[in-house]
Amino acid sequence: RNCFGASVRGRFVTRKIYKMKQKLKDHLYQFIEKFDLDLLVPENTLTIPLNIPLGIALTEVISETGMPTIAHHHDFFWERQHFMINACWEYLNMAFPPHLPPIRHVVINSSASNQLSLRTGISATIIPNVMDFDHPPLVSGNFESCALNSGKNTSPSDEYTADVRQGLGVADDELLILQPTRVVKRKGIEHAIELVHRLGMKTKFVISHASGDEGYDYERRVREYSKLMKVDTYFVSNIINEQRGKTKNGRKVYTLHDIYPHADLVTYPSNFE
Repeated sequence: RNCFGASVRGRFVTRKIYKMKQKLKDHLYQFIEKFDLDLLVPENTLTIPLNIPLGIALTEVISETGMPTIAHHHDFFWERQHFMINACWEYLNMAFPPHLPPIRHVVINSSASNQLSLRTGISATIIPNVMDFDHPPLVSGNFESCALNSGKNTSPSDEYTADVRQGLGVADDELLILQPTRVVKRKGIEHAIELVHRLGMKTKFVISHASGDEGYDYERRVREYSKLMKVDTYFVSNIINEQRGKTKNGRKVYTLHDIYPHADLVTYPSNFE
C-alpha cells in the first residue's frame, strides 16, 4: 500500500520491510533445515510483488545457500499497470525476479520470455500453462452435455461430480457456460457476457474464481453489465478450490477440473494472454 501509487516511501516503510524480511528469512531457513530440502520451486513468489519482504527474503536465502531453484513465473510486475508507479524499484529489480546463478526460470508464454530477457537479461524455459490435450479427462462412453444434446443428463467420470450442475444451480434445460478465471479486467469477461446475451438461450454463466488481489471495481462492473444484458451470472469461487471438500455451511467444494466436463462452452476472451 505504501510502496505503490507513489514515487517515494517513508523510512518507516523501509524499516517494516526489513523487519518482516528478516523474520521470514529465519523461518525459511528453519523450514529448509527441518524438511531437508534440496530444491526450491517458488510459484509466482519471485514474480509479482504482492509480498515484497517475502521476495527479498527468498532471494537472500537462495543467494546465501546456492540452493537449486526453479522460479515459476506467471505475472510479472510490468504486466500490471498499478505496479508501474512505485517507490520500491530497488526491491523490484533485486527480487522480482532475481538474477542469480542457482535459479532456472520458467515462464508460461513466449511474450513473457521475450520481456524477461529484454528487461533483465534472464533467459527462461517456456512451459505453457495449458491442459494436457494428449491425455484428456476420463469420462464414460455415453457422456453428453445437458443442454446441447436434447436435454440428456451428463455421465461424469466419478460419483463426486454427478451433481455438479445442480450444485451450480444449473437446470437441465439450461446451458452451463464457464469462465474459468479470476474476475480481473484483462480477462475481458464483458465480452463473454455479450456472447451469452447474443446466444439468446437459457444459460447460467458461471465465473469460477474471485477477484483476488486486484480489487473489486471490475467485479462490480461485471455484475452491473450482467444485469444490463440480462445474463444470469453466478460467482462461485466459494465452492471451487484446488481440492475437493466442503464449505463451512456444508456445501460441496469442487475443483475446476470437476467443472470442465459439465460445461457446454468455456469462455476465455482475454485482452492480454
